[in-house]
Amino acid sequence: MDELLLRRARQGDADAFEQLMTPLEKLIWRVCWHYTGQRETASDCAQEAMIKIWRSLDSYRGDCAFESWVYRIAANCSMDAMRKKKRDRSESIEPLKEAGFDPADPEPGTEEKVIAAERKRQLRECITRLPEDQRDALVMTQLEGMSYEDAARRLDVSEGTIKSRVNRAKAKLKEWLTDSGELSAPGSVQKSERRDLS
Repeated sequence: MDELLLRRARQGDADAFEQLMTPLEKLIWRVCWHYTGQRETASDCAQEAMIKIWRSLDSYRGDCAFESWVYRIAANCSMDAMRKKKRDRSESIEPLKEAGFDPADPEPGTEEKVIAAERKRQLRECITRLPEDQRDALVMTQLEGMSYEDAARRLDVSEGTIKSRVNRAKAKLKEWLTDSGELSAPGSVQKSERRDLS
């Protein structure tokens, strides 16, 4: 990160902010995509994250890597959006259900597609329930394909800590998803599961 660009961006220089953030745009998009799994929602979250970063540059104190700080803001924006979406969906359909309405599946298809979509939804929901440190380690290494070393550097912890967090996250996901299918054994999320989340 260029300290001069950061200083100028903090003073309200939009060009400096653009130069500072351009190399991180793909990171922000990937984070939002992996947390939401929906292009439109991910785009909205990425834009929201950029606005929050711009507005809160003064709060960055340098006690972690700038990338880590940006990652955290993007992840939080995504989590907030998913919680709001879930809340809005349940609030909008609840009065109809109480009146006896049973909504049809919005995307009818084969049984396999329905099962796969449900499994994907359950997996995403479970990932959002993980403790923040485990969720970040899992998303970075298993979904974004980042090395343990790079994730450790980004989160400012040891490589062993990242491995431990990933293993604990996988164990928790496996426990939660026992009825709907198992995740891969500790080591890495299988490619098919990585596709499920993308």
